[in-house]
Amino acid sequence: MVVGNLSLIAHTYHQTLSQSASIVSVFAWTYAIATPLLALSTNRFNKRSLFLILLAVFLAGTLLSAFAPSLPIFLFSRVMTASVAGLMESLMSVIASQLATTDQQRSMLVAWIYTGFSIASVVGNPLGTFIANLWRWQDAFIMVLATIVATNLIPKDLVNEPAFFKEQLVLFSDRRIQLAIVFAICSAGMIFGYYTYIRSLIHQTLGFSLTALSLVLLLLGVLDVFANQLSGRLAAKNGIKRLRPFYVLDLVLLALFQFSMQNAWTGLLLLCALVFFFALFGSPIQIFVLDVASHDYPQATTLASTLNAIFYNVGVAVSSFTATQTLKAAGLSALGWNSLVYCAVALLVLLTLVRMTDREAMRG
Repeated sequence: MVVGNLSLIAHTYHQTLSQSASIVSVFAWTYAIATPLLALSTNRFNKRSLFLILLAVFLAGTLLSAFAPSLPIFLFSRVMTASVAGLMESLMSVIASQLATTDQQRSMLVAWIYTGFSIASVVGNPLGTFIANLWRWQDAFIMVLATIVATNLIPKDLVNEPAFFKEQLVLFSDRRIQLAIVFAICSAGMIFGYYTYIRSLIHQTLGFSLTALSLVLLLLGVLDVFANQLSGRLAAKNGIKRLRPFYVLDLVLLALFQFSMQNAWTGLLLLCALVFFFALFGSPIQIFVLDVASHDYPQATTLASTLNAIFYNVGVAVSSFTATQTLKAAGLSALGWNSLVYCAVALLVLLTLVRMTDREAMRG
């Protein structure tokens, strides 16, 4: 909702487009800081009850966003939603892992969770943009309250694995987990290095009308759905290793970003390719971290499930900041270079992680 309507929100609160990037950063940093703290402190809670409480806070924050009379109150509402959103997403992965009976089924269930977020983008982002253009951006936030109808789908008999803080924190001493964290940060960075300003790129740089903007966002969302399903299939078959050629391709596409943005159709084609290939990393890295935790640190499985969400948002916050600096210095078309730096680091980390896991497999 925020990314699709960032320029409208900025106008409402009398901010420039570059200043309004703080809205994205505040959400991302709160998400990253609050999620591990909540995961560590609520480990002994009943997962279903905890999820319902988190959802209530999330919806209250979203409603406050719709009626916020000033930017500080709007930012506070984003802090409310961000503080619980990460643990909600992580609990979904834990629930999926408990429901699955095979490794392949677990990979596909996790992929469906990411697909759910993609479908939300397919329906929510363009619909939110359409509603904002038709009425007000605030009305787009109000429609999120419909989420409450899904509460009866949450399983009731979920297993708890309570552990003390120190027993869970040992997870961070594992070199594989450390590399996975850096990989998640840089992978998010390569996405939001340009996607923070996706509305402006499509409307201002490529010249598509506001009506066409909603259709383009819908197209990107559909591609994201298919990419997440492919992501699940990759995760079921040594997904980390199979990501390597896609990251090489991402580097090539980002190198062509600035040149492609000079034409509406080449720019659109490039954005479609980037959205599809960028979305592939979610399920493989989530399954990888869950596998490491379940095998070596079972007491920290819930915490492990939060890591991708946490550090994804660290990447969002950092790359949104660098995207703003790139925008100020060189304009919208140069945002591809910002993403390319994150992609290059992510590829190096990925290659290191693959070599490490191969060595451990040979020793095993």
